[in-house]
Amino acid sequence: MKYRVKSQLYSDAEAQLKGAKQILDDCTWSSCAAAVSWASGYEVDYSAAQGVEAMKKVTGRKDVQGKSDNGGSLAEAAKVIAHLGGKARYAKSWEDAMAAGKAGAALMVWVQQGPAFYPAGVKISAWHDRWFKWWSKHAPEKIKAGYGHMTSAGYDNGWQWACPTRDEKVAAEKYGVPVTEEQLRQIANSKFKAKKAGVDYKCLLIVTYPKKAAAPAPAPVAVPEPVAAPVNAGARVAVAAAPEVAPEPARGVQLPAASTTPVEKKVSAVDAQLEALGKVDFGAVAGRAFNAASGAAAAAAKVKGAPAKMMTFLQYIKDNTGIDEALIEFVRTFVTVSISVALGLGIPLLDINGGDFRTVVSAGLASGLQVLVKYLDPKNTAFGIKEKN
Repeated sequence: MKYRVKSQLYSDAEAQLKGAKQILDDCTWSSCAAAVSWASGYEVDYSAAQGVEAMKKVTGRKDVQGKSDNGGSLAEAAKVIAHLGGKARYAKSWEDAMAAGKAGAALMVWVQQGPAFYPAGVKISAWHDRWFKWWSKHAPEKIKAGYGHMTSAGYDNGWQWACPTRDEKVAAEKYGVPVTEEQLRQIANSKFKAKKAGVDYKCLLIVTYPKKAAAPAPAPVAVPEPVAAPVNAGARVAVAAAPEVAPEPARGVQLPAASTTPVEKKVSAVDAQLEALGKVDFGAVAGRAFNAASGAAAAAAKVKGAPAKMMTFLQYIKDNTGIDEALIEFVRTFVTVSISVALGLGIPLLDINGGDFRTVVSAGLASGLQVLVKYLDPKNTAFGIKEKN
């Protein structure tokens, strides 16, 4: 995954660089937006402008272009990150920061920006290159002193460092630049290098995005005629260790026991219901359907007009076959059991993958098919079916 730059060049109403007098001092808030977005795996994806808006709500300050009034500290950044849904803490050591980054966290990196403080060969931005030329001619002391700045970084098969002076709307600058750990450490040490000190990890914030807690197992849900055959959840059982306390499954669905029974030998509840369908006396079912159709036709013959005949025909089918009740029961049972099994197995409803999807749908079908089997039973009266005498 590439680290997306949130450019401070667009942090205030899409403000563009307009000359030497314009001050773009939104680096902290732009980097907060980038860090939280990365830490969430882009579950949220904030813009630099949203980072600035979060700063205004947290600090009560306003940002005036052309005036250096909107710089931020690590402490303030932590508050803005929390407002954006993230969580920030100070690094305990350099090793702590590296381990957190490799586990998916983003790093806020407070720096003294300028070539004199950075490792050679690390590309900052085209914006910085332009200003470096201007400073060289008009303010060489700025190059010597550097300037306080806030950046961010993330790890995915290597470190990526994002300076918010990069232009996210330009293909060559929309992502962070790859750097080695040694280079990142030099960058993190730049602030203390300017002060002739060297405690790099004190210039870092570790940014995470708290994941949603797994939903608790639901209370048992009553489902008509419990199914004895187990759900075929072998894919999940084969790779996941059994929890210390197994979640209670929905009534009517028997989850696989934590035994040594090979997964391939398990019979799914869907298979059991399909087998039951094979035993249905479809001759009797056809007879009942013919009786219903005959009765509906006779009722329709008693009224005049095509619309009235159609409505009478359908009403008779509804009243005498119970098909509407059966469909409602099928849907209710399918949805109830599917959700119960998903939550019971700890499967996030909004993040179901292929294997989990098959497990959940199998459970729903197992209970839904039993409704179909019951409906097709000529002796069944549960859905208000009336036999023609």
